[in-house]
Amino acid sequence: MSLEPRMKLNTLGRSQLRVSEIGLGTMNFGYDWHGIGAIDEKTARSLVDMALERGVTLIDTADIYGYGASESLLGKILAKRRSKVVLATKVLGQMKPGDPSSGGLSRRHITQGLEASLKRLRTDYVDLYMPHGWDPAVPLQETLEALHDAKQAGKVRVLGCSNFYGEQLQRSLELAATGRRHRFEFDQVEYSLANRQIEGDVMPVCAASDVSVLAWSPLGGGFLSGKYSRAGKRPEGRRRDPEKAFPPLPEERLGGLSRVLERIATLEVISPAQAAIGWLLGKPHVASVIVGARTADQLEMNLASRALPPRSAAFLDKASELCLAS
Repeated sequence: MSLEPRMKLNTLGRSQLRVSEIGLGTMNFGYDWHGIGAIDEKTARSLVDMALERGVTLIDTADIYGYGASESLLGKILAKRRSKVVLATKVLGQMKPGDPSSGGLSRRHITQGLEASLKRLRTDYVDLYMPHGWDPAVPLQETLEALHDAKQAGKVRVLGCSNFYGEQLQRSLELAATGRRHRFEFDQVEYSLANRQIEGDVMPVCAASDVSVLAWSPLGGGFLSGKYSRAGKRPEGRRRDPEKAFPPLPEERLGGLSRVLERIATLEVISPAQAAIGWLLGKPHVASVIVGARTADQLEMNLASRALPPRSAAFLDKASELCLAS
């Protein structure tokens, strides 16, 4: 029997569904998406096995990751374990590059996209389903009606959105309420010590409407792992070239943050990555922090993260505020 402490579970918005405070992201399963480095089936399987053993319930993917590669590999790996996870996927991106009809948030594409995702994931429902971003070409009402119908049909348990700004989230909530449709219970957005834009935009909407945040890129694409904090030649990795790295960050302003992060990590006897994730775990409205990994060692370290003590969290708050404002 494992002696690892069970992971904390948080409720998503006003739904009855709970998710682990740390979730597993699968953007790199079977495909080198955004240059983060593809992992093969054997490695991906070991990561999923470890995540489930450590109490992770939320596993996140998207149809556009590898143009279906991530969903297909994840569906194969989960197989009979499907019911043990809260499975999340997304819709929006063009599945055939250059063909606008293969993406977007029209009723037609959402209906077809969901069916395709279910087939790749080898399941008849997903727990979380979300637009991967805003589609200015489609009326919001059409998108919400299509998502509402998918939930009514039992193909989706909880609806949410991803990468919606505060105003877009607010409009979605208001329109859903007016039309008596199922609303978004979460917004999955970029959030880290190196990018805190949501605090003045999305967070107020979440606080006022009981909407949860799912935080992606908690390590700023690896920048907050400590790997790139040393002077001199940058090591190999997804941020080897800061001009092309994903997600983009103002790295030239974040040197001071890296130094404070390392000091806090030393004080707490943890890694810089654990300190960065721990800072997020203590933030209000954050239901889950979604971490990715290329190796079992990386994932094991990330999954061991815990919320930071208030004093250490406050130091990081101030350091990031000063650096981002400079």
